[in-house]
Amino acid sequence: MIPVLSSLALVALASSPEASRLEQLVEANVLGTHAFQIALARKQGKGDPACYSPGALTDGQLARLETHQAALLKADVKAVRAWAEGKASTFDPQADLAPLLASGLATSGTLPVSVFTRWLADRTQAPPVQVRGISSLFQTNLEVERDGDRLQELFAFYAGLGLPVYLGQLGLPGTDGAFLALGRELEGKTCASPFGTAAADWQIAARKNWNWGEKNLGIRDDEVLAKELLQEPEVMALAPRIRALPAQRIAVIGHSFTMQLHWSTPGAFVPVVTAIFARENPGVEFRQFEGGGLTSTRAVNRFHADVRAWKPQQVLLVVMNRTDEDLDNFRRLGRDLAEAGAKVLTFDDVHDPSGTSVGLRERELTIARETGMTVIEVSALLAAAPDRERFLCLDGIHMTEPYHRLMAKEWLKLLVGAREPALAGR
Repeated sequence: MIPVLSSLALVALASSPEASRLEQLVEANVLGTHAFQIALARKQGKGDPACYSPGALTDGQLARLETHQAALLKADVKAVRAWAEGKASTFDPQADLAPLLASGLATSGTLPVSVFTRWLADRTQAPPVQVRGISSLFQTNLEVERDGDRLQELFAFYAGLGLPVYLGQLGLPGTDGAFLALGRELEGKTCASPFGTAAADWQIAARKNWNWGEKNLGIRDDEVLAKELLQEPEVMALAPRIRALPAQRIAVIGHSFTMQLHWSTPGAFVPVVTAIFARENPGVEFRQFEGGGLTSTRAVNRFHADVRAWKPQQVLLVVMNRTDEDLDNFRRLGRDLAEAGAKVLTFDDVHDPSGTSVGLRERELTIARETGMTVIEVSALLAAAPDRERFLCLDGIHMTEPYHRLMAKEWLKLLVGAREPALAGR
């Protein structure tokens, strides 16, 4: 079992010749994340004060620790790894590593990272530093709000150091059922925190860890899905059309269903189609203008000018409309992009549970047709898909791999002229 380190032990770890340098790097990140989460607990008014105690540190000192962690993760990981292996290196451990380890910040034995460290150590034969590294990833993962930045930096940092980054590398199973069992074992064993620690929260954290781990290591990502699809007879038959498509620019203005970063699937349909063209016809260039929860209003404010400046021949809109203002901006996007010379496309319904309000769906489609958008019918196909029960991921909003494979095929067929926007017989 891996002990939970006290502040004195951490100071000793920083100077002990017996402690591996990899252990120092991992513990520094545990402390940097803990400093951030102490501030988060204060800001939200949540969390056990005994667990999320700053000790003698001021708010400013906590913030500086988080800044040191951010700088550490931005260091040249090759140089850091060389230092960790005792080789000649330009990495300076005194700049950001030493301040974290010598901070005096204590970590309680009931913190989620401490509880998970013990749980994982009891179930694997992995060396302590590997167990602690994955526990550190879970520590940040549970926060949710830093999924897209700090957590991804941690994945890249640990992978660059040669450490495992997801549970599968330690020989644990990767099913949602196994993750729920994990969550049930951990539920109620941690102190109150500024984020969820119920069984479902641990289950989602484990799924995120697995999917992002495979993505970061290139084991299963958009490139892999593109290769697999190209080997399927249905897509293989499209290869001549893909290669014959004239060189052009295709822009996508889309919410999280179009984004590769999201954890719900190894590859979202837009990056998968992009990867297919990169293999078969790189003259067709794709560019994404993306944002989680992207509405038409936000799309206009954030991307309208940039999309027009890029001068694409086609633009795919996958945006949400929840208000009359959103619909006005949806109309503006369709009209202005068409006037700029682009063919504008949108789907009739991507089955996003949190997307366009039901009461606005018909108005949205009316506006699409009035402004000359091409409406791609996929709703009926999604509803009738044999594996539709597997589409929805654990968060009840986003979609899994089977959904994105179907969407990739339909959009790909439309792009190369192998299907009409309207479904046959409708």
